Amino acid sequence: MLAALGAVLCAAAWVVAPIIRGGSPGSSSSTVAAASEPAPAKPKPVVVAPKPTLPPQQRIKPLVPGVAKVITEVPTAGNEVALTFDDGTCASCVKRIVDFLEKSGTHATFFPNGTYGASWDPQAARIRALVENGQLTLGNHTFSHGAATQIGSAAFGADLQRNEAWIEKTFKLTGRPWVRPPYGDYNSGTLAAAGEAGYKRVIMWSGTVADSDLRSEPYILNAIHYWAKPGRIILMHANYPPTSKALPKILKILQRKHLQPVTIAELLKGA
Repeated sequence: MLAALGAVLCAAAWVVAPIIRGGSPGSSSSTVAAASEPAPAKPKPVVVAPKPTLPPQQRIKPLVPGVAKVITEVPTAGNEVALTFDDGTCASCVKRIVDFLEKSGTHATFFPNGTYGASWDPQAARIRALVENGQLTLGNHTFSHGAATQIGSAAFGADLQRNEAWIEKTFKLTGRPWVRPPYGDYNSGTLAAAGEAGYKRVIMWSGTVADSDLRSEPYILNAIHYWAKPGRIILMHANYPPTSKALPKILKILQRKHLQPVTIAELLKGA
């Protein structure tokens, strides 16, 4: 009798014990542990960065004639200086300059000629991306690179329009309102033609490395040492390898002089 009662009590204890521990008959400890684990956290929503867009001034829009203003420097620009590159007769130089801008984050301005399209076309998508990021301004240097006062106002205006058409087709943006007349050559008639073509900012320069002809790298660096000052617009060319190869050293010179390279748009504060 006592033995039978003891057996019943033992069986009851075996059934009750797992219930006290929060389980049920036949459940394993791993099942109990899994039931007590918190639910997995919900994944955070993926935030898609906005796609860069062109600055308003470089979006293609209807031509608006105006009065052309000649600019050689901006004395109120603080520690800013504008590095500008004309022409583009050397395809490898254009590529090296674009490589440098992408790698260093340096800001600059291009004034290309459509007649050298073979140098610019392969870099068109990269150049547009730099413009979208606000790192590059693109202006007009005419299609054929003729001297404005020699070819006359009408021909100059037509050449501007031809280069504008090439810029729009190649880079999917406008070069307006920035124009640099080849050789810095202009008069009242060609200024009027530029204004009629929507080019209201005639960008000259207040310093140059004189590299429209072949110059050595030391010559170019010495010129930067001499000319680079606050508010200056520095004329350079994408025509010979020494200029593009000197760019890392040029940037170091500007840093030592506490000068910040900016685009023409930034130097003029969008004016």
